[in-house]
Amino acid sequence: MVSDTIVAISTPIGRAALGVVRLSGPNSWKIALKHMIISKPQPRKVYYSRFFKNKELIDEVVVTFYKAPHSYTGEDMVELSFHGNPLILSKALKIFIEDGARGAQGGEFTRRAFLNGKMDLISAEAVEKVIDSTSELGLKISQSAMNGHLANLIEEVRKELMEISANVEVRIDYPDEFEEEYSPNLARIIGNLNDILSTYDPAQTAIEGVKVALIGAPNVGKSSILNALVGKEKAIVTSVAGTTRDTIEASIFVNGLKVILIDTAGIRETADEVEKIGVERAKKAAEEAHIKVHVVDATSEEIPDLPADIIVINKSDLVHKRMKNALNVSAKTGQGIENLKKAIAELSAKVTEKMNSAQVVLIAHRQYELVRKCVQELQEAQMALNEEMPIDVVEINVRRAIEYLDELVGRNYSQDILDVVFSNFCVGK
Repeated sequence: MVSDTIVAISTPIGRAALGVVRLSGPNSWKIALKHMIISKPQPRKVYYSRFFKNKELIDEVVVTFYKAPHSYTGEDMVELSFHGNPLILSKALKIFIEDGARGAQGGEFTRRAFLNGKMDLISAEAVEKVIDSTSELGLKISQSAMNGHLANLIEEVRKELMEISANVEVRIDYPDEFEEEYSPNLARIIGNLNDILSTYDPAQTAIEGVKVALIGAPNVGKSSILNALVGKEKAIVTSVAGTTRDTIEASIFVNGLKVILIDTAGIRETADEVEKIGVERAKKAAEEAHIKVHVVDATSEEIPDLPADIIVINKSDLVHKRMKNALNVSAKTGQGIENLKKAIAELSAKVTEKMNSAQVVLIAHRQYELVRKCVQELQEAQMALNEEMPIDVVEINVRRAIEYLDELVGRNYSQDILDVVFSNFCVGK
């Protein structure tokens, strides 16, 4: 249990109608009330007050008090809504730190919620995904995880494995009491966990966005097409081949799904060391992309030989080149750009089409790795059963599988694990 009081600005820095400062810890009420005229505040009630530093008026605030354990962190908490001027919020933060609060680290409020038993580790991870989700589907599956749907399913699997473990242990301790061979149904559990594993990639796509790589030879107009799709000059365009030396990213939204467009260096043999690096990064971007768009110059004799999901013939305003299953566009005039957007939208939808918002999914790499290791242990246990090995060998694998599930929900954890989980959280959450 932690004993200090933390403080952070919990809303993005910038001009806004409101900006929230959050305190959590045993002295949060005392520190906040030092600067307001509120007598005997009640938990979960909203108060209006002026906020002072000594006799200097800092701002007018709306403030809510929370009493442990009935708060987000499970501790005493105070949330103050100031006017959203960064100068005001920074001044308030400084005042609270001078009064004894400590500036919070990234994700420390949610970390305390986990440590105080307000949520399991899966739900804590989902908080970040709810904030970061870039699509409606991604938001819904993140909210599902935050509300415990994945944790509940994992607990059901754990319960089954605990029953299997108990049956194995009693046979180890009292072998003479059992004549029949024990054959638990591990195959069904393995199948269910493999189904969960299959949700990770599409879930990440729904949360983070679909990656679309624009690939092709130098000077075919990849940068111009990116600019046309985005609707502004994001990438530098010149008539000099090899202008793009690194990957450039820009985002658009199609049918509620974020699409990350990646402009890449022209792929060709080159003696230029910097351009070589750009070509290698282009190839890597193509490998990692969900959708590959191969751009061809209509004025050239090039025949596409790179793996691609969409072939685009650019500069069609100059020459109308026919090619099977290719889209004719002109980044210069805008001809065919909407058709390209439509093609990208259709392929993007297919990346997540097998998912629905009610589905239980894995939303973090840590979750995927632990479930994968759990499956691996159960597969080894199944092999031991098939080969009629001693039952205590099966028990070792089943117990390890249970340990991975315990680490998944946070029943077993270390500070290093928590550091990894909360490393990408924003301060104030």
